[in-house]
Amino acid sequence: MKKTILYALCMILSMGVRAQEDLNKDDRESIRKAREDAEANIDSSKIWTTGGVFQLNFSQVQLVNWSAGGVSSVSGLAQLNGWANKRKGKWAWDNSLILAYGLLAEQDKRSTKTDDRFELNSRLGREIGGPWFASALFQFRSQFVEGFDADIDTLKISNFLAPGYVLFGLGFDYKPSKKFSAYLSPIMTKTTLVYDQDLADAGAFGVDPGVFEITDIGDTTGFTQGKNVLFQMGAYANVFFTTDIAKNINFMTRLELFSNYLDNPQNIDVNWETLWTFKVNDWFAATLNTLLIYDDDIDILQKQDDGTFKTGPTTQFKQTLSIGLTAKF
Repeated sequence: MKKTILYALCMILSMGVRAQEDLNKDDRESIRKAREDAEANIDSSKIWTTGGVFQLNFSQVQLVNWSAGGVSSVSGLAQLNGWANKRKGKWAWDNSLILAYGLLAEQDKRSTKTDDRFELNSRLGREIGGPWFASALFQFRSQFVEGFDADIDTLKISNFLAPGYVLFGLGFDYKPSKKFSAYLSPIMTKTTLVYDQDLADAGAFGVDPGVFEITDIGDTTGFTQGKNVLFQMGAYANVFFTTDIAKNINFMTRLELFSNYLDNPQNIDVNWETLWTFKVNDWFAATLNTLLIYDDDIDILQKQDDGTFKTGPTTQFKQTLSIGLTAKF
């Protein structure tokens, strides 16, 4: 009898322990499912970080019977910098858009551009250890309207998608902080687009120019149009840095380098931008922007001291100092 009671007690205890184990197992499974459901139902707006800055600058000079000379003029510059970045788990997706257009109108003269920029950047990476990411990079750069030579204002030298630049490659992204990043790619493709046929026929921006078909006796029998696309492959580096120098002073710089494996790899293309922002208040700011470019495929028409002209690659530099309305969103 005692053995029977003892056996029954053991059975009851073992059933209780087993039931508790089943309950714990069910609880763990319920918790796991609840966590997965919560992660799946996270508002996507909390994963994305978006923002931007819009700047509008304007100046005007009116001269009437001015003894010191000069001309009346009006100028304006609008610029938009926007970004949308996503973080989820080990994945990071950074996107930025830069739009700028400036115009100068002088009395009795043709209006000229002071800025014209369209740039889209996208970078998708997966964390592989610490601040290192394996990343794919895409970049598109072009302009909005036609551009004309400063010395010969009827000579067209650029247009929308003439040039247009498309970069795509795989590499490694080093991002130790929000202030600094460095992207290195041993395999980057750079495609130059020239979809203005007049410029393509002239061989602008490195594409093959148009060729007249001439017979042995000098007669012209036809014309082969210039190519619209130039393909390059090489190594690429992109370094970004930003910091607050003081409470209302911010400095940003970005340096891009590209070496073409297929032609003169020692001639490195450079695109170096700096931006100083001096904040006056929430709505007004002064900015100093510089952009230095060297592209071995771009021949620049240059006027010499003797009045003649020559073409060839050279360093391009642009500096813009402006003050005006600034709005953040």
